[in-house]
Amino acid sequence: AAAGSSDGSYLLGALAVDVVDGVARLHEGGSIAGSTLLLDAAFRRAVFDLGVAVPEAVAMLTATPARTLGVQDHLGRLAPGYAADVLLWDEGLHLLRGWAAGREFSAA
Repeated sequence: AAAGSSDGSYLLGALAVDVVDGVARLHEGGSIAGSTLLLDAAFRRAVFDLGVAVPEAVAMLTATPARTLGVQDHLGRLAPGYAADVLLWDEGLHLLRGWAAGREFSAA
């Protein structure tokens, strides 16, 4: 995926892709090949630019994908028996700390 990539040319699998201004396009033909938007930036955009309530935006990043992938029985919410994956955000919705399967990881 081109997520987080700066402007330039890349190989995504067997496809040549050019990233310009945050948009990845196939080198041949110019079709959109994806976005460079990272999940934390998408979260901030949903809340601050689109006015989505934080709980609804969190569900968009957790419960919705878990349900779509068919893993909602052990991922996508905080409850007994679920993976303890948690992120702590500041008021600007920038990541401060995180835990995956109950173990803290670097937010840097």
